[in-house]
Amino acid sequence: MDIWSNKSIARDLNDYVTVVKKYDQMYTFDIDKLLEVSRTIADIDHCEIDTIEIEFRLLKSIAKTVPQVNSLKINLQNAISTDPTKDISTEDPIKNYKFDMMIVGFLDNGSEPVINCWHLDCDRFYDADGQLVEVTGKQKYTHPLYHFQFGGGGMDGRHSGDILLLAAPRIPHPPMDIFLSIHFILKNFYSAKETSYSFLLDLYDDEDYKAIIERAKQRMWYPYFKGLTAEDNNHQDFNMSKLFPLAVEN
Repeated sequence: MDIWSNKSIARDLNDYVTVVKKYDQMYTFDIDKLLEVSRTIADIDHCEIDTIEIEFRLLKSIAKTVPQVNSLKINLQNAISTDPTKDISTEDPIKNYKFDMMIVGFLDNGSEPVINCWHLDCDRFYDADGQLVEVTGKQKYTHPLYHFQFGGGGMDGRHSGDILLLAAPRIPHPPMDIFLSIHFILKNFYSAKETSYSFLLDLYDDEDYKAIIERAKQRMWYPYFKGLTAEDNNHQDFNMSKLFPLAVEN
């Protein structure tokens, strides 16, 4: 079965919910959202996943936050769709992509929550008719095709205080689907050394979990990293000049 098909992804969503619920007795994030998605996505031979919004809860603070917070909430929004006409051996099949992460910290003193936002962006440019525009010549700033960037819509209209918000740097990073997005948050914000989250060690070691993550890596990461390492690379999108422009720019 094609790992890019909605049918394959729906099956993985169902299996993912089953395996996470086997270990996560705390309901760390609203996993049932994934069941809703698996039941409603179209049975087509390519990927069309509208925005999935998942909320994560951390009842304890994490180290080195400024200011120190009592607890955290993380809101993840992830969406992805592909173009079935693309030849994935030479072109990136991803047509529309979204990864937005808003981290909300709650303080002991009852003050307004503090906000931190990141988004994983795809730097493709379209004209008024929705046609892809090939950017030629040097850009003002370096623009890796996929990159992490601080900030996002969740920070609009908020007071920045003494924090300086910058559009740079854009940090190269491969795109992540919902499975890799959740895995990314769990690995970066939940310490398996904490008793409350020790179940994660068993989850990460589960064969079904590892198989789902491996299929996600095959979809999202293997072509990306091949573009950085392959010597005979004819890929139009996954190549060094687009994925890591600093490596080839003067």
